[in-house]
Amino acid sequence: MPPIFSPIFSTYGWNVVTQQISFSFLSYSYLGASILAIAFGTFLAVKTKKLSSFYLFLLCISFATFSLLDYSLWIPLKSLSPTMFSWSVESIFSIGFFILSYWFLYSFVKEHDLPMWQKVLSVTALVPTLVITAMNINLSAFSATTDVAIENANIPNYHSLLELFFVLLIIIFTVVQYRKATDALSKKKIALAGAGVVAFLFVFLFTYVVMNFILAINLWNLASTTYAYNISVYSVLGMPILLGFLGYLIAKYQAFDVRLIKSIAYMVILMVLLFVGLFFA
Repeated sequence: MPPIFSPIFSTYGWNVVTQQISFSFLSYSYLGASILAIAFGTFLAVKTKKLSSFYLFLLCISFATFSLLDYSLWIPLKSLSPTMFSWSVESIFSIGFFILSYWFLYSFVKEHDLPMWQKVLSVTALVPTLVITAMNINLSAFSATTDVAIENANIPNYHSLLELFFVLLIIIFTVVQYRKATDALSKKKIALAGAGVVAFLFVFLFTYVVMNFILAINLWNLASTTYAYNISVYSVLGMPILLGFLGYLIAKYQAFDVRLIKSIAYMVILMVLLFVGLFFA
């Protein structure tokens, strides 16, 4: 590590991280997915002014915030306060983009806003996470030897169940609306949008379920090291999949009433650069 960074970063922590995982891979994963999401979401929100585009924009912002917070956990700072803060609040944003994924899909398929009771109930699902974070129940300590926070084991399980609920809700909603659709074009749009959202959320959920399972049973003694946390990096790869589905919907079916070929090419280039960076980091 360059001496200029020594007042800010922990040399020991830096050595732990760089021996564990490629920092360029971390940067391409988290920063690439965040930039791609913000660029895509901002473009549609500004260009179309549709409610579904606005919800997609909020989804992308929530995802990018989570991604940047999670990325910051890998940066070994001498002060533990920023790390503990990021670790404690990132679940708010992950639950947030699960909720907003449903809002987006509903408004995209129905072409109008959700009923107020659905909004209230879905936002209410975030309240326990807010309380848990405010009361600092989710984190109990921080291990200086491994640069890892010690979490309450029940909290990740609760978050996983809540996220699974929204995945199942979105699957059921997609299937019901697909069967209700009367024309082939509407069915294709619903199927593609639903598949993109489900793939995005499933990649995220599955990644953390696997990681928490490994930590819970100490598979191959990985719980005593930090290597199990490497799996979490792949959680952000669902976002390019979602944007790929939405890009195809725009290119093929003029979804969101967008017909700009140059804009589609721009988004495709961003996705290609992201994946090139990921696989060759």
